[in-house]
Formats: sequence, C-alpha cells, structure tokens
Amino acid sequence: MEEKDLPASDGVQPDKPVEETPQPPTDATIQSTDRHTDQSISRQEPAPETIKQSEGEETVTYNSPPVTEKDMEVHHHSHSHGKKNWKAYFWEFLMLFLAVFCGFLAEYQLEHKIESDREKVYMKNLLEDLKSDTTAYKNYARDNILRFSTIDSLMYLLKSPESKTRVNRIYFLARTLTMGADLLFANERTYDQMKSSGQLRLIHNQKVSDSISSYYNSLKQIANQNNRITDRVNHYFLTVNKLFDAAVLMKIFKERKEPEDKSIKLLTEDPMIINEFLTRVQYLYGTFSFAQNFGLERCRAAESLIALIKKEYHLE
Repeated sequence: MEEKDLPASDGVQPDKPVEETPQPPTDATIQSTDRHTDQSISRQEPAPETIKQSEGEETVTYNSPPVTEKDMEVHHHSHSHGKKNWKAYFWEFLMLFLAVFCGFLAEYQLEHKIESDREKVYMKNLLEDLKSDTTAYKNYARDNILRFSTIDSLMYLLKSPESKTRVNRIYFLARTLTMGADLLFANERTYDQMKSSGQLRLIHNQKVSDSISSYYNSLKQIANQNNRITDRVNHYFLTVNKLFDAAVLMKIFKERKEPEDKSIKLLTEDPMIINEFLTRVQYLYGTFSFAQNFGLERCRAAESLIALIKKEYHLE
C-alpha cells in the first residue's frame, strides 16, 4: 500500500515505519516441508533445515543426523550355502544319470514287448496263409489229374477208329476240359501287408526271416506259369470252333453231362485240323503239368515253413 506523508507537528518526532508481522506457517506449508524432509531421508542425503526467525535475530540451521544402516530394516537369508565339493557334484550327476538310464531301459523294454507281441500275431497270420496255400496246391494237383485224364482220352479217341462212334464223348471231353479252375494262386495277404508297412523287420529270427522271404519270392513263378496257361487255353479255343458245333458245346455247359443225341457229328474229319487241335491240347497238358509240379514243390516248402514257425515261436 502506498504511504502518505503526514504533516509534522512541532516538537513531535515522526513515527517509525510499521514492520509487517510474519505470518504463521499454514498446513499446506507444513505438509510440503514434511514431504521434502521424508524424500531427503529416503535418499540418505539429509539437507540442512534452516529456520529464519525475526529480523535482528540469528538464523539457526539444524542438520538432521545421517541415516545409518542400523536405522534401516535389512533382511538376511536364514541360511547360507557353503561351497560344494567334488563328491556332491559326483552324486548329483550319478543320480541324474541313473534316472535317465532307468527311464530309457523301461521304454526299451516296453517297446520290445510291443514288437514281440506284434511279431507273434503276424506269425499266426502267416501260419493261416501257409495252411491255405498247402490246401490250394493239393486241390490243384487233384484237379489236374482229371485234366490229364481228359486230354489222354481226347488224344486217344480222335486218333482211333472210335472217333466216329464216340463223337458224343469227344464233345463232352472237349468242353469240360476248360470248365474247371485252371490257374493256381497262393495266399500272400499277410506277407504283402508286412512288406508294404515295413513290418518284416519285426521278424528277429534270421532263419525264419530267410525262409519266409525265399518262399514268397518263389511264388512269382506261379504268376508266370498262370500267364502261360492263359495263353495255351486261348490257343485251344482258336481250334475248337473248327472241329465242334457251338450249339452242342453250349448244351453240354448248361446240362453238365454227355449229350445223348446220336446225330451229333464233328464239323470236319480233316486230319490236319484234328492234328492242330491235338497239338494245342498237348501243349496245354504240358503247361498244366509244369504248374502242378511247381505247386507240389511249393506245398512241401510251405509245410516245412509251417513246422519251422511253430517250433521257433512255440505255436500250435
């Protein structure tokens, strides 16, 4: 505020200027001071506190005592680890090694048992296939006996004077020669399954493994022989139409018996055509004979393999 000059009275000294009375600190000032003080203590760098009194009095400075480690809360571990020696490290390594090794052994034994059980199942299935093979070989040989007898009769009748009086019998023999199953097949189901899936490795017995591979590899000869039989039969059909009446052949096929009509005759008595027919018949005979002999050899091999598998795997 502006000060106005007052007129001086005679003999009266002018008054001294009035000093302002310092205001007491407010709550906000106190809180601010406390906050700064706490922050200074937390940083362990106490700042000197200065209190300024009235003018003309000394200024007093208060230095806060330094905060020591004793005044701070310190947490210590309840225990301390000493230095390990080589024995402790050795035992830790040994226990870890034994744990891993025992786990490996357990897994190996489990896998070995699973593979052993699976191997035995495959051997049982192979036994069933081999048994069916032996039955097929024997049935094929039995059927071939009838074929050989038919061919022998055809050869004899067509080359003999009875060819004119036994025409019905000749027709019947010529038609029934190819009515039965003339091809040989083996059961390779289990072997093909093991081969395609890589399960042949399960056969740990080397002798059994070699015998199985040898047997099934030899069956390729059967497929080749079946192709030859098919060719021979087709050649046979090419000459049948030159010598026999198709209507009579159809009747024999349906009735499955020798015709009774006495008027049946051959289409020709040309010896060249008859010879061509018989030539193809004898080639068919030879092909059937070779297939039969090979089947009987495979039958003996299958029976030997059956005995070996039963012995090695204790199967019945």
